[in-house]
Amino acid sequence: MVALRHRLLMITLAGALGVMPTPAVAATPVSYPALLSQVESGPVIRAIINPRRSDVEIKFRDLSEWEAFFPAGAQPTLQRLLHARHIRVLFASRHAAMSRANPTVHHHLRYIAAGMIVALAVIGGGAFLYLRQRRVTAALDPETPRA
Repeated sequence: MVALRHRLLMITLAGALGVMPTPAVAATPVSYPALLSQVESGPVIRAIINPRRSDVEIKFRDLSEWEAFFPAGAQPTLQRLLHARHIRVLFASRHAAMSRANPTVHHHLRYIAAGMIVALAVIGGGAFLYLRQRRVTAALDPETPRA
């Protein structure tokens, strides 16, 4: 019982001291003018621009993040401002379309298999006709001994 209390006390103490991992916090949605004011004068260390969604996400020195949608045509101005402040700018890329490899078609193997089937059919047909001809010839020849 005492050991259980000590374990619970240690877990609580570790959580209070910050040893336990904290859950990830999503970017705080803000207005575009508020984001611009932070870019102009705040402690911003990084910006991620997603041109497809028309949004920008900035990260501060304290590792908090803000996200805002920018109006059409505002991206060049935003990029110039970030570049002037020497803020690292990243661009979110589109997910690459999965290129499926063309299935390998083995037509030459089909042709070889078809040729072999035709050859076997011709050989089988020829053998059938040869044996039939021998039976017909034997039946018509009076000198052939019959069993």
